[in-house]
Amino acid sequence: MTTASATWLLARSHGRMLRHKLRFGLRENRLLSVTVAGFLGLYSLAAYLLVARGLEFMMKLPLIGPLLTERLVFLLFFFFFVMLVISNATITGMSLFRRKDMEWQIALPLPPRSLVLWKTLEGMLLASWGLLLLSTPILLALAQVYKADGKFMLVVLPALLALVMIAANVSTWLLIALVLWARRWMWKPLAAGLAVLLIQTLPFWHTSVETLNSGDLSASLNQILQHTEICMHPLLPSSWVAETIQAAGRGIFERTVFFNLVLLAHALMSILITTRFAGAFYYTAWNRVMSADPGAGRKSKTPAPRAAKPARFGQWVRRILALDRPSYALLVKEVRTFVREPVQWGQSAIIFGLLLIYSMNLRKLGYDLQSPFWITVVSHLNLLVCCLALSTLTTRFIYPQFSLEGQRMWILGLSPLPLHRVLALKLRLSASVLALIMVTLVVVSGFSLGLPGKRILFFSASILMMSYGLTSLALSLGALVPNFRESNPARIVSGFGGTVCLIASFVYIVGGMVLLLIPSWQNLRQDALTMGYSSLMELAALGGVALLTVVFGGIPYFFAKRQTKNLEYLRHL
Repeated sequence: MTTASATWLLARSHGRMLRHKLRFGLRENRLLSVTVAGFLGLYSLAAYLLVARGLEFMMKLPLIGPLLTERLVFLLFFFFFVMLVISNATITGMSLFRRKDMEWQIALPLPPRSLVLWKTLEGMLLASWGLLLLSTPILLALAQVYKADGKFMLVVLPALLALVMIAANVSTWLLIALVLWARRWMWKPLAAGLAVLLIQTLPFWHTSVETLNSGDLSASLNQILQHTEICMHPLLPSSWVAETIQAAGRGIFERTVFFNLVLLAHALMSILITTRFAGAFYYTAWNRVMSADPGAGRKSKTPAPRAAKPARFGQWVRRILALDRPSYALLVKEVRTFVREPVQWGQSAIIFGLLLIYSMNLRKLGYDLQSPFWITVVSHLNLLVCCLALSTLTTRFIYPQFSLEGQRMWILGLSPLPLHRVLALKLRLSASVLALIMVTLVVVSGFSLGLPGKRILFFSASILMMSYGLTSLALSLGALVPNFRESNPARIVSGFGGTVCLIASFVYIVGGMVLLLIPSWQNLRQDALTMGYSSLMELAALGGVALLTVVFGGIPYFFAKRQTKNLEYLRHL
């Protein structure tokens, strides 16, 4: 059996399973399907209108409008490409090395290259549908700004599909190479190198904005754009997509065809490289994962006299947190599970690291941060960014926590802890850690913007409540709609329950942002506003956010706790 025929056989079998799942979901969850479709339609319309208005405003800027618009397109698709590589590596890695069905699939009379090629295509489909959904209204807005005809989407979509294919294959190469050649001792030099690089960038964080406010347009523009030149490198596939969009918007048909052919050639070549690479190295990499010794590379156990130190440390932590032994054992299990999952802490570290760098560079935005208007706009947008990043993490990692217990859920059911207590401990651990990190980011950004202490406290209280609300919402919906038969968290999140969690999180964030903006807006409109009235408005806004937290976080948690108390909950196993 050839590689193409074997891959086509796998695609047909999985396609039939997908069609049956979609039919069952549409038949059994019609109201949910209509709700999700309506939300996606509203999102597409809102994204199109907002992006179109923003691009039109930018294009009207004298002298620099077209240049900024062009650079924004390059930046957008560069980050799209990076996000695709990371998400594809996550999903494909779970499918190739962590799923149980690979143990019997690799024993079938199928060439390993066909298995890797199909898993790459499957990961591409799971990771790219969100990108296509996000980029479609943006492309329509770009077509309106460039005043392009109906052929714009016809020539741009093939380029975008080729970019998705290249990113999926690149992620497979990196994944197999990492599994095959990575060693434990490499992480310490890599961490040291990243630390040195971070220290070297500190002067960039603390530079002033005097050049931006000096009135020299050329110097200000160069300072803004010099750090984005990497996204315009001519060897990046994202640059070819951006060039395709620019050429299609200006009506240069020959240039559009050229970059489409370049992307198509590299996409086909990436598939060929994947098959060759997989045929030569995948089985060795899979065998290394399956035969890995959990204790390899670790030091021998400590002598008996020193073994009492971890026990005393555990007792000390238990006293501080006021936990009994079963509860403490569950928290230790959750922490160890998180540490042993590089996919989870790796993506979390990337997101929080980017947020930290962003928070420390808020003063370099170039706005007049002495103006109350810009201080209000930037501070609220910063809070919105933190909340959106938090909703992404909770939906991606907190929602599938109960489902990932899988067929071992009955073990927790037999433990001294009832399932509703397990749910409460998971919420307590996840929400506390996320709230601590998010409050730290908000405080750092507040000091970076020079906000007064009262405003920093206002935003800290807001993000604290929203951290607990978003975590409770994701964990409760994951417990209400579990999927114990799936071991891939990306597949769990891609279901109807994960979509509802994402929609509810978005509605919760929008409602909270509107309530928090009301006192700031009133403060800007009324110059003679007294301090007491302003404080009263802020307390009322925080009270509204607390009410929203109870509605979106408390009510789902109440029903989830009530359901987990029932022994029939284990019928999902």
